[in-house]
Amino acid sequence: MVRVFDMMSRVETAAFGNEPSFLDYMAVRKQNLRIFVKACVMEIDSLFYETTTPKAPLDCRVNLLHVGNRTFTTLNELSCGGKLRPSIRTRSVYAVVNKGTGQLEAIPDWWRKRFEEYQLKPLSKLIVDQVQKCNPIHAAMFLVPLSDTDHNERTRCASYLRYFTENTSVASRREYLPHIKSSFHEFHIKKLAMLYYGATGWGDTLTSETWQADNPLQINCEISRDGVPMWFGKMELHPTVYGLPDLQTK
Repeated sequence: MVRVFDMMSRVETAAFGNEPSFLDYMAVRKQNLRIFVKACVMEIDSLFYETTTPKAPLDCRVNLLHVGNRTFTTLNELSCGGKLRPSIRTRSVYAVVNKGTGQLEAIPDWWRKRFEEYQLKPLSKLIVDQVQKCNPIHAAMFLVPLSDTDHNERTRCASYLRYFTENTSVASRREYLPHIKSSFHEFHIKKLAMLYYGATGWGDTLTSETWQADNPLQINCEISRDGVPMWFGKMELHPTVYGLPDLQTK
């Protein structure tokens, strides 16, 4: 799922940098402004995992979902197979930041007036609630290589997700996930929710901590730098997987 998320993210990034650019982002850049993801929710339909359903061709479409005062939200949909029905939906909240000061700014009035009429009806308000850490917690350290960063040398969204899943894999192997009776890899991911607190970059040493709380089908992760939280993510698993009738949680 990390590769799928990465592919969809690259399509969205390419749309912003294309000419003409999606939502005229290149004009925003000329005003010394930049946009960064603050929160993201990815939902995966169980039909996506069916091995009998053709996964080609692929169709990836990005639309403006909502415009706020300081943020805007996009909807990125991935459709698979002949009927090209959306199997994966990703909603991303972007904040506008002044490149010189690093401070958040309001969305420019000219941009709002030009694009707010194109916003779709929101599916639901995008809210990602953080989950309090509780034992047992499995921790792993990652050194951010240049290949895990974007053109600004900031850690890419997909890289955080990979640090999450790789740490979860080891945590499952070492039985740090109290509700998972079998391997984490036997489950299919239903939903991913992520929060970005701050930027990290090339050469940073990050600590990924993974744990489970009361929900047996949810796994949580916090990634920090020097003890300061920089990213939070949680994944929800599908309760059943085709072909694995004995798949269970504790």
